[in-house]
Amino acid sequence: MRNSKIVLGIVLFWVFSLIMSGSVLAVDYEMKIGHSQSVKTPRHKACVYFKSLVEKETNGRIKVRIYPSNQLGTEAEMMETVKVGAIQATLGGQFEAASPKLLIYTMPFLFKDIDSVYSIIRGPIGDKIAATTEKNNIKILATGVAGGLRNFSNNKRPVKTPEDMSGLKMRTPPIDSIIKTVKAIGGNPVSVPYAELYMALKTGVADGQENPFTNMVDKKLYEVQKYLTIVNYQFHPSPLYVSLDWYNSLDSDLKAILKKCAEKMMIYNDKLNREATEDSFEILKDKMEVNYLTEEQRVQFIEKSQAVYDYYIKEGFFTQAEIDEIRTAE
Repeated sequence: MRNSKIVLGIVLFWVFSLIMSGSVLAVDYEMKIGHSQSVKTPRHKACVYFKSLVEKETNGRIKVRIYPSNQLGTEAEMMETVKVGAIQATLGGQFEAASPKLLIYTMPFLFKDIDSVYSIIRGPIGDKIAATTEKNNIKILATGVAGGLRNFSNNKRPVKTPEDMSGLKMRTPPIDSIIKTVKAIGGNPVSVPYAELYMALKTGVADGQENPFTNMVDKKLYEVQKYLTIVNYQFHPSPLYVSLDWYNSLDSDLKAILKKCAEKMMIYNDKLNREATEDSFEILKDKMEVNYLTEEQRVQFIEKSQAVYDYYIKEGFFTQAEIDEIRTAE
């Protein structure tokens, strides 16, 4: 009996020593991340990178599990499950569901170029916008780019001014700021599910559409669209939304590590998106007639889209001062 106790004591001491040395690691927390895109996309590749960073930096105390392609539900459903803590994180849209303040990013012609986007989402203004989600039990650890700036295409005529948009049936996603922008600049919004976009353009249900270059290439829209207008009119963020209750349950050192890893993840995400955007444009410009706007033409679109700002400011989503702060900081 005495020998058994001695052996047990030695074994316990050995296990304790291994744990303290890091040779045996217990998983303290599980972090499930759901998103809507395929494993081939920059978003998923960024998640895989995040997983490797987190598990290494926390010595395995946080185990990250990734669920792509809507495995955990639609974007809306995943957002709700993050709010109640059923899963720990998600990436993607659902801006207003997280905080109406995030819609400020989607205002037309707010950013001059993608570098201007980076300077805001990675800086103090981006941090301030992200903090507004905490009232909905969501913590944004970092914000990246979702596919690049958005542009117009159509199969009727070159578009260089708002007058050229007149009468064009433009397919829009169910995003209010896009619908309002297309109306403001003279187009006729047509609601078509993304999965049906190609056929809608091919059959004439819609004359044109708006999307990042990467989406246009992925859907092979160059086969059913003739004219491409480089307008860079809108940006969509891709925040890493985390359950605030879960985040607050973490030790302070783990919180700091997650934040650091999320920031690195988004820089990698943005790099992948930038490369994909450039590669996609090379394909599009060989298959479509590309129209570049002069500064004077771009100003015409900006002036027409002011009505969109007026609406959101009047409804209290954000203030003119907040818009000015972003434009000044760029």
